[in-house]
Amino acid sequence: MLWIMPSETLHWEAIHESIGGHELAARILAQRGISSPEAARSFLNPEYYTPADPRELPDLAEAAERLYQAVVRGERILVWGDFDVDGQTATALLVDALRGMGGSVEYHIPNRLTHGHGVQVDVLEEKLQAGIDVILTCDTGVGADREARLAKQHGVPFLITDHHALPETLPDAPAVVNPQRLAPGHPLRDLPGVGVAYKLIQEVYRLANWQGDEIRFLDLVALGIVADVATQQHDTRYLLQLGIERLRYPKRIGLQELMKAAQVDPSNLSADTIGFQVGPRLNALGRLDDASLAVTLLTTDSVEQARQIASQLESLNNERKNLENLIYEAALSQLVREPSLMDYESIVLNGPRWHPGVIGIVASRLVERYGKPAVLLTDWGNSPGIVRGSARSVPGVDIGRAFAANAELLKSHGGHPGAAGCSLEEDLVPQFRRRLSETIAAIRDDSIPAGRVVDAEVAFGEVTMKLADELNRLAPFGAGNPPVHLLTTDLVIESHALMGIGKKHRRILLKDASGVEQTVIWWRGSESLLPRGPIDLLYIPRMNDYKGSRALQLEWLDWRPAASAVSVAAPEVRVIDLRDVPDPLSALPDPPYGVWVEGLPENALPFEPEMLVSRFKPGQHEYLVLWTIPPGTAEFNEMLALTGAHTFYVVAHNRPAAFADFIAQLAARIKYACIAYPEGFPFLQLASAMGQREVTLRYGLDWLAEKGEVGVEWLDGDRLQFMVGDVPTDPETIRQLESSIGALLAETNAFRVYVQKTDSLEALFRETGL
Repeated sequence: MLWIMPSETLHWEAIHESIGGHELAARILAQRGISSPEAARSFLNPEYYTPADPRELPDLAEAAERLYQAVVRGERILVWGDFDVDGQTATALLVDALRGMGGSVEYHIPNRLTHGHGVQVDVLEEKLQAGIDVILTCDTGVGADREARLAKQHGVPFLITDHHALPETLPDAPAVVNPQRLAPGHPLRDLPGVGVAYKLIQEVYRLANWQGDEIRFLDLVALGIVADVATQQHDTRYLLQLGIERLRYPKRIGLQELMKAAQVDPSNLSADTIGFQVGPRLNALGRLDDASLAVTLLTTDSVEQARQIASQLESLNNERKNLENLIYEAALSQLVREPSLMDYESIVLNGPRWHPGVIGIVASRLVERYGKPAVLLTDWGNSPGIVRGSARSVPGVDIGRAFAANAELLKSHGGHPGAAGCSLEEDLVPQFRRRLSETIAAIRDDSIPAGRVVDAEVAFGEVTMKLADELNRLAPFGAGNPPVHLLTTDLVIESHALMGIGKKHRRILLKDASGVEQTVIWWRGSESLLPRGPIDLLYIPRMNDYKGSRALQLEWLDWRPAASAVSVAAPEVRVIDLRDVPDPLSALPDPPYGVWVEGLPENALPFEPEMLVSRFKPGQHEYLVLWTIPPGTAEFNEMLALTGAHTFYVVAHNRPAAFADFIAQLAARIKYACIAYPEGFPFLQLASAMGQREVTLRYGLDWLAEKGEVGVEWLDGDRLQFMVGDVPTDPETIRQLESSIGALLAETNAFRVYVQKTDSLEALFRETGL
């Protein structure tokens, strides 16, 4: 990916004189368009910023007046929200604020799987028949003309607050409060749904002479801004800065319990904490269950109720992670089997039974990995022959516009420049893939550089805790104000190790030309091969406040060969194909070499035990025999990372696994573990012994537990302890688990068959992990 080097900056000296501290902070502010000392002060400190009047939002004054009158008259108000975190927090804010005034307030959040986004006519009709007097939308409704007219027929005002793209004609409603109606550059234009809701309540409270009381809702505003990836500038940044301060001392019982369950220390909370720890748990509710529970969590006064919901969110978030990894691996497997899918301007993949609540996250991961828009489609919950999908995009490509340009192929579509959704007939997917690629090529805005922005080039010796603290003054980071990216050149890797649950990440020690060393964390680094030879590294400097201990943490972002590495030849990857050799043992070299084998008993192998390598028993080897095939692309890349091999002898034995065989093997392994490992059986050892992906094993254990055949307790260190099972549970849960296991096994079998049959074996090893 292209690196965009910093340009010569002007006027940074005046900014530096005004804000003090390290000059690099002033330089970066100037590079990011902060052109004056006044602008710099208001960017860094909300006390210097003057927010815009809420009434600058079109129709906001009218909506606030009608809402205030509804509260005074005791009318029944229905808040209609959305199931993402922006919609959840906007709904909770409006419900809490209006009930606090004594209003009669109900709320409705659609279910993602049964309703989808927006206002549904049939549900609206039910609410109108039930005697609702005023309808107030949040984070939705700007395209609900039919629904607004229906409410009008019933004599019910339909007040819209939203922030999504405007339709050609606004709905026939008394108020359509949407910052997109403002001119580009207006300080309110970037507000998300919860920001619009906050501005509305600010005006309602002014009418009620409650000015200032609205600040207690800033915690919800901050959650919604970060989770919705709103552009952090002007009023949006101002509200986020204030909201994060309130989140560091949470008053809401629900947030207190949520942070406890997530093991988040609120006193050190940042936008990253929201984006990677708090937000995903709330989002999991909207993706997999009933998002209305989030409103209950964020408004309840009951500690017990909050604790129960927070615990439920933990379970759902773990399920979301498993589903995400499952779909991500399936997507990568598609790209391995059909590399021509990468030839288009966007990645368009169609998967059977991919969960619609998770495909958007996976699309984001594909965008991050490949630097091009991604669309994931699924048949889950649709009419026969229909698929629906979620898309994520890159700067310069308006994916919502690209969908609209191909509307004749789609049954429905909508969204933002950066994210969109659609549905279409499955038979049209190949045509849609081609047409979307052509459209993206035509509409791409080349004035927006696609690449990694380098904020500054520094030597390792300059990167200290003090510098990280200085650069952290630019926080909160996010859309419109990304984390600082530092470049250090001519580095060599001194040592490295896999880390974290599942050994998915890397801890790497690097040294620069002057001998200064720094440790860098590479999240999901096991998915990629380590670079060889001197490199230039782009990374993010952060402060890690873990359990009260502050430390410098550098996060790997990207790398390229250093200039000094041009003449240094990387070790050549050699692949010797023994897949069709009748006697592969006779074709192997003399030891030493390692043998990658999983899923087969060691005593049945023609190798010495010390030669065997697996996920559970890793080892570095220059030469590696691939006796069996890893169960998926992630495990394949993990094999490359764990062994560091350059020469591969590929035998690729494969024994396809059906559901019944898998369960029988798992049950036998559990029986063995109960006898041989009374203190707990390492989960990774079980996965290696079975030759299956970890997520498949987790579902298999859940299936046995739900059937009442075994009890499973997870101990520290990812160890398993087994006990007598309980009574069987819900048959539908068991059926769903069996279906998921079958899908996982099918993906593994398909990947292994590909490795056995492909004519592009060398490319599989040379790629830095698809």
